[in-house]
Amino acid sequence: MYGYYKSPLHPLRISKEGVNLLIEKEGNNLRYKRTSPNETVEKILLTKDCGIIINPIEVLKFQKQLAQFQLIEFEKSVFVEPRDTNNIYLTFPVDIGIFISGRKNYDLLDTFTFAKQKYTLYGTPRDGVICKYHKSPVFTSLPNNLNPLVDGVMKLKLINTTDTWIEVTKSVFDSQEMKVYFNESLVSIRATMKILSGKIAETEFISSGIKRGMKKSLEVLESGRIVASQKKFIMEEGL
Repeated sequence: MYGYYKSPLHPLRISKEGVNLLIEKEGNNLRYKRTSPNETVEKILLTKDCGIIINPIEVLKFQKQLAQFQLIEFEKSVFVEPRDTNNIYLTFPVDIGIFISGRKNYDLLDTFTFAKQKYTLYGTPRDGVICKYHKSPVFTSLPNNLNPLVDGVMKLKLINTTDTWIEVTKSVFDSQEMKVYFNESLVSIRATMKILSGKIAETEFISSGIKRGMKKSLEVLESGRIVASQKKFIMEEGL
């Protein structure tokens, strides 16, 4: 599904996992339609010629997204050795963007996801943050046989700066800084989690794919909607 599609002379139809995309001529313009089990979206494109780009996108760009943050809970807790650094691999839910591409620019036309949407609170009701929630298995090597339309892979570097063993059960990230890379079989992100104490850690995304040659997903700057980001997220309510 991911890739670039030229403005169709004949109707363009893409069907995956119960989602159907249709782009066809309507007079001198184009009509876009997406149908899925829960909704139907239709839009008129006032253009005679454009391209359509389908990419995995950052969580924040999902139009119905209720939270800026992503919490990944580990299916099995991880113990990190004192003053040591190790890599683990986690899964994360993939959101998909449909972009309309003109001669010099592109813009986000539609967004959807095949993954189930769940939310949770990190911290207290008074001071916590609402997060998009995902429970992930923990891998010590790159997992295979994942559906890149549903699950992406995060390579997470765990850095224990303390002098004690630390148990980690979850990670929380500012999705505004997520950098997504993909190829035909894999959607990926890279991040670090710097452990400062038994209850505090600092997380940050890295702008790089986890395999060579991966393509960076399109990003859309939504000035006016997004406030300045600190790039790093401080987990102060436990690991």
